Amino acid sequence: MRALGAILAGGQGRRFGGDKAAALLDGKPLIGHVADGLRGQVEALVVVGRNWPGLAMLDDRPRGAHGPLAGLNAALRHALDAGLDGVLSAGCDTLPIPSDTTARLMGPEPGYFEGHFLFGWWPAELSSLLEQHLAGENDRSMRGWIARCGARAVAPPGPLYNVNTQADLDAYARIAHA
Repeated sequence: MRALGAILAGGQGRRFGGDKAAALLDGKPLIGHVADGLRGQVEALVVVGRNWPGLAMLDDRPRGAHGPLAGLNAALRHALDAGLDGVLSAGCDTLPIPSDTTARLMGPEPGYFEGHFLFGWWPAELSSLLEQHLAGENDRSMRGWIARCGARAVAPPGPLYNVNTQADLDAYARIAHA
């Protein structure tokens, strides 16, 4: 299967106190760690919701206050138009990226890593369903979308860490260097 890797990076980083995609871990921005982890597992790689040097960018679809689903929707449409089988999505703030993510998540039906709703596999054929979901009066959370599309929860191969605050980043840095 051919996948589009999509880094969802449109958040404002309020809890972090600034741009968490650009926050440094070992001298490299978090988004760079995520991009490096996805490369080699996907056919193409994009960042959704912001510009980032060296990565193709997609605007949220539709623009507005739809959160990460608007980013996923843009990525699904892009994958469908490019003839790819689906989207492997990850937030710009979840580490580490397992080296066997595609093997664990990809399949005929959507799936996500337990407890990490942005980290998932979404077949391109879901594009029109997500478009309809966003157009209606539906739960626009990732959990609402997961319920709507019947995504399966997959256990990650080890702990994944979501960096929402500077304290989270500091804690992950200690774990990563242990």
